[in-house]
Amino acid sequence: MTVTIEELSRIEPDLRWIPMQGEVTADFLKRKALAGEANEEALHTVAFEAHRILGRCVPPKETDGEATGLVVGYVQSGKTLSFTTLTALARDNGYGVVILIAGTIDNLKSQSEDRLKQDLAITDEPGQPWVLIDNPAIQNSGFEALKLQLSRWRSPSVSQRKKKTILITVLKQHQRLANLVECLRHHSINLHGVPCLVIDDEADQASLNNCAAKNQKTNQNNLSANYREVTNLKAVLPHHTYIQYTATPQAPLLIALADILSPDFAETLTPGQGYVGGETLFANHSPYAKVIPPGEATATAASHPTAPPALMDALRTFLLGACTHALAEQNSNRAMMVHPSQQTAPHTQYLDWIRTPIREWKSRLSVPVLRADLQAQFVGTHADLQRTVGDALPGLDALFSKMDEVLDTVMVREVNSTGKGAAPIRWGDNEYWILVGGQKLDRGYTVKGLTVTYMPRPLGVGNADNIQQRARFYGYKAGYLGYCRVYVRDEVRAAFEAYVEHESFIRSELEAMRGQPLKEWKRKFILANRLQPTRRSVMGIMLDEVAAADWLHPKAAYVNRVAVTANRKVFETFVGHLRNNFEELLAHEADPDRYLDKRKDSPRNKLFEAVPLAQAYAQLLEAVQLSTSEDATEGTAMLVVLGRLLAQNPDETCDVFLIGDLQPQNRSLRKQSINQVFSGKSPNTPDRAILKYCGDRDLHTEERVSIHLRYFQFIKSEILESDASLDVPWFALHIPDNLKKRILLQSDA
Repeated sequence: MTVTIEELSRIEPDLRWIPMQGEVTADFLKRKALAGEANEEALHTVAFEAHRILGRCVPPKETDGEATGLVVGYVQSGKTLSFTTLTALARDNGYGVVILIAGTIDNLKSQSEDRLKQDLAITDEPGQPWVLIDNPAIQNSGFEALKLQLSRWRSPSVSQRKKKTILITVLKQHQRLANLVECLRHHSINLHGVPCLVIDDEADQASLNNCAAKNQKTNQNNLSANYREVTNLKAVLPHHTYIQYTATPQAPLLIALADILSPDFAETLTPGQGYVGGETLFANHSPYAKVIPPGEATATAASHPTAPPALMDALRTFLLGACTHALAEQNSNRAMMVHPSQQTAPHTQYLDWIRTPIREWKSRLSVPVLRADLQAQFVGTHADLQRTVGDALPGLDALFSKMDEVLDTVMVREVNSTGKGAAPIRWGDNEYWILVGGQKLDRGYTVKGLTVTYMPRPLGVGNADNIQQRARFYGYKAGYLGYCRVYVRDEVRAAFEAYVEHESFIRSELEAMRGQPLKEWKRKFILANRLQPTRRSVMGIMLDEVAAADWLHPKAAYVNRVAVTANRKVFETFVGHLRNNFEELLAHEADPDRYLDKRKDSPRNKLFEAVPLAQAYAQLLEAVQLSTSEDATEGTAMLVVLGRLLAQNPDETCDVFLIGDLQPQNRSLRKQSINQVFSGKSPNTPDRAILKYCGDRDLHTEERVSIHLRYFQFIKSEILESDASLDVPWFALHIPDNLKKRILLQSDA
């Protein structure tokens, strides 16, 4: 599991410095391996990525400096393991302070803090490399501990081994953060020369400035409370790197580039073996995703005196999965999550809908006739599980032998931030849980052994990152994936399905920018209709939506001689490549029946069929110069769409039409835009019996991408002056409807 210098030296671009794996990191990884939480290969990946992240940070031997990094994982994929490894590695490499900003509510902070204490083996025993300080304030003992440990850290008389790393955990709440800043600003505290690492867990939530969009409109500088204190914290640390951990990076990527929290670099995390995410649960025709009918999604006591059918189906599915678990006598949890609304009022109704049948079923199990009748109600559920579990699924008789035990032990309870639902789940008390809750079951909350989710919540305002954070049903579930089901509205299912490509594209873009200044990346996203990347209140970068037209082509084919000359070379090289390497694909004339052409006074169009799209992408579309901002925007969108198509299918092909066999065609210009680019039907009639030419726009297929290449000569005008004789290369691109994407691009405004 040791990460070697040789491995790190091969990283490109180079790291700022090479972190060394020491005793603390080695012991931590060894404990994780012995606990069986991950195999050696997975732990090596975690350690390697932690080295790579730390190597992008301000080097600990520099006297001062600051940087901001973004680390992107998947929902419930092991971000906590990553930043714990990063914390251990920081200790090994001389960082004096590590600050973890964790959780917007106490239970989420405690969840992260408990993991840190357990994983880093932090105890009260002497000889520890850590001093853990929780929510320090001038008025509490944390401040005194902070002063003492920083004094020891800076003292030349204290050996390096006895200098403890101060591990501060603080709630992401403005007053708690302000208390920490007050401590660090105190005249008795000296942080110069003390390398600090600040880890912001779920950094896209509550840390960013929610007044950013309003400030743009009013030209003011309002700051939301948490943002103000996070920036104050950065300002008080002379040597630090602020690391933003999140599974949904849209908001940090879309704050203004001048914002102090705009990341300088980005790294992505690799999920471990056995991780199950959207690619599996929301694949096309996925057997794991179930649609809640509209009437049931909005069910109330008035419309449904008893539980809606989809909820009952979900409950039966969970109970049979729990029976399998009981039959195998496993020492773990199985859980069902019901997430009807952010509001707490509907939770009582759902609790009643679930508890009532469980009570009735328990009473019926003791009567043989009623028991048989009840078992018959599970036949369809058993058959559905058979589709995904396969031969490993026990027979229904065997499963029902454990139904008494499961119904007697399953705990149904509410989970909320306040009131009776606020108490923490004591997972060790019981194997089987059904949790009904709202906002608390969103971001950051871990439901152990979750198999079945019933979530009738609507799409809402359609912020993609918020929707993705509801996916508590993702995680390391490969061992029991067959028992997993997610019940959502159809529109929500479509949103999760579309998010898979959105997320994949973001990660591929960030990986392409690895080691490079992230502020130089022009933001771009693929996103489904009705969705926005994130909440508008934090956005400092505006996005333009590029409409998916039937045809994409430059509007200004001629702007200057340099562009025309360069594009002519691109055309000549690409067409020469086609003629030399794909002669067998050349149809000497485009099929006159399919692409009707009976003209006698015009050169025939030529067609190369099924040319590798990768060749056209690299040699033509990526190389051609587009001189106006409008054309460049459309060109970028075109490359995004085709790049994703090639990422999914590298062998994708396209048709290349040589219009008029590349003989120049006369056109006029109107304000540098071509007047009537495409030759139309001749005559303009739908009657093919008298049609001589189908028109340029009909030269395409719906099976694959089509590209038109041609040359224009423009009627002399004042715009062109002496350049009128130039043969101007021009292209058009047709993308079939099933391949079109909605593209959002960083605005040039």
